[in-house]
Amino acid sequence: MEKTSRQKIIAYYTAVAKKNKLLKYPTLAGMFVTLIFYYVGMHFMTNGKRYASMLFVAVFFMSSCSFSFAVFAERTGFTGAQETYSAIVETSDISLAEVEPVNPVVEEILEEGNVIVSEHDEEAETYTLDDLLAHHEHDHGTRSNDNYTEPGADTEFTFDSSDWRLALINKQHPIADDYDFKLGTFTSGMRCDERVIEDLLLMMQAAKKDGLNLVVRSPYRTSDHQEDNFNDRIKSYMRQGLSYMEAYKATSIVITVPGCSEHEVGLAFDITSDSFIELKQGFADTEEGKWLEEHSYEYGFILRYPSGKEYITGIEYEPWHFRYVGREAASAMKKEDLCLEEFWDKYL
Repeated sequence: MEKTSRQKIIAYYTAVAKKNKLLKYPTLAGMFVTLIFYYVGMHFMTNGKRYASMLFVAVFFMSSCSFSFAVFAERTGFTGAQETYSAIVETSDISLAEVEPVNPVVEEILEEGNVIVSEHDEEAETYTLDDLLAHHEHDHGTRSNDNYTEPGADTEFTFDSSDWRLALINKQHPIADDYDFKLGTFTSGMRCDERVIEDLLLMMQAAKKDGLNLVVRSPYRTSDHQEDNFNDRIKSYMRQGLSYMEAYKATSIVITVPGCSEHEVGLAFDITSDSFIELKQGFADTEEGKWLEEHSYEYGFILRYPSGKEYITGIEYEPWHFRYVGREAASAMKKEDLCLEEFWDKYL
């Protein structure tokens, strides 16, 4: 009967040990190590399909259920990363609303009444129109929107993907390393892309004319500030009993990971009112919230994370978060009820 591989290994090392008594113990040690590799190899050969399945599930989970793989792939130049992600998203029927959190505490925490504001956000200043005009370095005269002509019903929109106003920044599209912009400064705490200032003031002035007082709470943020916000939220959730991974997942739904936030390029603003300062979904029911929903597009702003689009944006409904995209694009998105991701799929 032909010997097995195990028997051949033992026979070989035994023969060597008998011929060379001085090498007896080193030979036995070598046999022991060789047998370990033999058994490990046999184990993987026997259970190959099982491990291949586990690897497939892990890769699929990373690419479709988390933004970490997409961000890593894009930053490291992994070929086809975005195509892979897009294909998974387009063919998947999974939506955020349908996914049950592992820990029921997650669902409770994400409810409006349980949203935790980081200590850095609590310290954030707020800026009214008067505050901004008082520190604006250009003329302080009354501005108007008279030059704006709303596109007609038959208007055909054309856009350029290189337009700075249309930059797609989200969990799957981190800020490009060569992205360049100049900060316009009202005060030491209130900064944004200087190309947005005029339309921001026009919008706030128009609301003021209608008897409403808009307040900018969170304009430009540094990457360090964004990282502090993200980490603070994770720690707060963990103090409520979540594991790190559960806290990370919950945080990623309400705060964008550093390097992927529109606040970091000065194009996004958290806007509320002087009577409703908190960043909560109840702002949508205020007069200021309704006014912004109806008129912000006239000044080039969009509600970046609308209700019902969470499965596309990856962020919960935020009626206070407005992003500048320019008037033509904002008009198209308003007219067709598109979020920025859908706009890119259709026009760019």
